[in-house]
Amino acid sequence: MRYVAKYSIIHVKYSCMALPALKSLKPGSSAFNTALRGFKRALSLFHEAAERVPAYGDFLRKHGIRHGSIETAEEFRALPLTDKMNYMSQYDLRELSWDGSLGSAKCVSTSSGSTGVPHYWPRGHQQDAVINMMIQKIYEDVFNTSTGSTLAVDSFALGQWIAGFEFYNATKWTAERGSHIVIVTPGIDKDEAVREIEKLARYFDRIVIGGYPPFLKDIVEEGTHIGIDWATLDVRLLGGGEAVSDFWKDRMLAMIGRPGEFWRYVSEFGMAEAGVVANETPLSALLRRYIKDLPKNDFFPEYENIAGLYQFYPSARYFEALPDDSLILTSDAGLPLIRYDTRDRGGIFDYVEALNEAGGEFRTQAGSAHIDVEKWQMPFLYLYGRKDFSVSLYALNIYVDHVKLSLERSRDAKKLSGLFTMTVRHDEKLDQKFEIAVELEQGIEIVDVSGTQLTSDVVATLCRVNTEYSKLYGTLGERAKPLITLVPFGGLQTIHGRKHKWFKK
Repeated sequence: MRYVAKYSIIHVKYSCMALPALKSLKPGSSAFNTALRGFKRALSLFHEAAERVPAYGDFLRKHGIRHGSIETAEEFRALPLTDKMNYMSQYDLRELSWDGSLGSAKCVSTSSGSTGVPHYWPRGHQQDAVINMMIQKIYEDVFNTSTGSTLAVDSFALGQWIAGFEFYNATKWTAERGSHIVIVTPGIDKDEAVREIEKLARYFDRIVIGGYPPFLKDIVEEGTHIGIDWATLDVRLLGGGEAVSDFWKDRMLAMIGRPGEFWRYVSEFGMAEAGVVANETPLSALLRRYIKDLPKNDFFPEYENIAGLYQFYPSARYFEALPDDSLILTSDAGLPLIRYDTRDRGGIFDYVEALNEAGGEFRTQAGSAHIDVEKWQMPFLYLYGRKDFSVSLYALNIYVDHVKLSLERSRDAKKLSGLFTMTVRHDEKLDQKFEIAVELEQGIEIVDVSGTQLTSDVVATLCRVNTEYSKLYGTLGERAKPLITLVPFGGLQTIHGRKHKWFKK
């Protein structure tokens, strides 16, 4: 691919400027992981993008903004947000790239299309290097792969989606830097994953299985079905694609014979646009469990509304939390993201403030769990869920994560597979009807579950975690209740190779 030589020189200069930050992810340094350091990096990226990304330069001009006048955090926060609709969809892929060229791209992934038409996301070496180092920290500092041997099972979707390829790259990167890791790549073929684990597990000290939470559950259940004794294996789980509750995580840990060992399951927070942007650590996992027993206060948000609690590196992923709970990201992704609306809802709190607020008892619990609080001195990021992952019922939003929570806490939770779809439709009278199709666990018959009781459990949880729904239910009564349909196991499986879609159009 041809492009002007001066652009090549500039790109090399930019990469060299950025590499020191990439080589210096320091989870154990509070001074390094400050919001100020993250802002300085974000501001530098903003000015660079304004000069070198044709689309962003045009975007600023249309808003009457001269990038050279932006110097302070307050001025930066006043910049217009970008998103898929107002920015990504308005320009050619090359215009969205550094120097109007795909010359630095090494691969292109796509978004899943769960919120609309798929988008394409080029990535280069620099973007992969950041993610590789983030996952390397998980391998070495959480899964302890620096000692012994590890079998890594890549059960994320492969092909054009980012997760499977990203996990493979990071695993290979970590192995090349000293950890003895052998990777197999069954993708989301659970039967192949189970066969490989059954055949190879005996040769390794531990197993790391990476995948989307529903697929991880399928692998463990199928393994149990064919006779794998998970409790005899040192299994670690790396989940991505969606947040999971502690209830769900505890259920998985019990299935592998490791109840209470919550550090064995690590969730990643990622997106097609930028890859992994944050991840659970043993510290964030313990803090999430700890704060549910604390009195509600102004610092910690309401526990039941939290879908995930992570930590992140502000020098590589600069987040802002807006008053409406929008999470805004600035990051050197393959297509540079400047004040990009992630469409996720949540917030941020500082490491030092969080530990001070949690108090001495939290540090005591961390010590009892053999968690070094000084090892993870990074800011915390919490999620409420996706803005787009909701249905509108009488002009209020009902979120997937709230319905998921209600089903997990229902009396028949163990009889459910964990998959469901939900929709709001209009009947012949043009009244809205909230419908949920719930898949049963393998071996469970429809007569074994009470739809009436399940509906009551869902309503009770929604009223508790969603104040708008509680008010609506108090007004409409029966008309606000979901109509729940029970579906036999396998009835909601989506197209092979794609993530489950929680919505029925």
